[in-house]
Amino acid sequence: MVHGRYFDAQKSAPVAATLQSGAGGRWHLHAGDVDMLLDPQQNRVSDRIGSIPRRVHLADGAEFETRDNDGMDALVGGAIRPHSRFVNALERQWGVAVAALAGVVVVSFLIVRYGLPALSGWAANHLPARTDRLIGAQTLQVLDRTVLRPTRLHPWRRTQLTDLFTHMTAPLQDGHQYRLEFRRSPVLGPNAFALPSGIIVITDELVQLATSDEELEAVLAHEIGHVRGRHSLRMLIQGAGVSVLAVVVLGDVGSVSALASAAPALVQAKHSRDFEREADGYARAWLQQAGIAGTRFDDILCRMTRTRGGKAGEVPVFLSSHPGTTERANCK
Repeated sequence: MVHGRYFDAQKSAPVAATLQSGAGGRWHLHAGDVDMLLDPQQNRVSDRIGSIPRRVHLADGAEFETRDNDGMDALVGGAIRPHSRFVNALERQWGVAVAALAGVVVVSFLIVRYGLPALSGWAANHLPARTDRLIGAQTLQVLDRTVLRPTRLHPWRRTQLTDLFTHMTAPLQDGHQYRLEFRRSPVLGPNAFALPSGIIVITDELVQLATSDEELEAVLAHEIGHVRGRHSLRMLIQGAGVSVLAVVVLGDVGSVSALASAAPALVQAKHSRDFEREADGYARAWLQQAGIAGTRFDDILCRMTRTRGGKAGEVPVFLSSHPGTTERANCK
């Protein structure tokens, strides 16, 4: 006889119950007013895994649950599946459990460090251009409703910078539809960023901070580097991949939601720094080809950092989405 609890699939409260062998190889279930004979072939028994309670899933949706694993093994007898015996045996060996945990950690690290970046690059390069355009347009709409405001730059200045941007992107035959958007943002301050479709947003605050158009060209070249590397789309794909991996490794989403949501942010910070370095490299190469001193990029980057009241190395590297300013530029 196995003692446990009976859930009738109608109420959340369980009822004390017993399950034992009956006539004709059937099982006899008794739980309060419930008294029935069960055919073992029509009811599924969960596998034995460590000390986890076993469940007998009845055909009508009800369940019998017990912590008496030995009693259930005796009741089920030869019906225990071979793989269930094997898994249970492994669960009882600490050495195997520790080795399995170490294996999960190593495999997870390799997937995050090498697998996801490679997969995101492949996926981003094979997605159709219309996917970029859709994501870019919708992202800009969301930002316009939250942190961005209409520009206050004079129309002649916008025309001037748009012509400069067109001159920079016209030779590029990479399938992107480049477009320069002007916004102001008390939240973001002096800033510029690229969206997947080739949209590059520059804030009024950054235009006002720059002392020359060559400094703005350096920033725009950096953002073009992000577009050409499809960094935004790759970040989205990597973020989704890290979230899925966290759920697979950690199990129940509800019980580990905080950790599962924090893991992608920490990992993405590292990947984002790599993308920033790639975009910096593109910007410096473009400046060299255009005959513009690389110090223009240093000057505007250092000034942006000082304007925000930040200092290089102020944020721990593993938490920062950008490399330290001292790594990226020669600040005087």
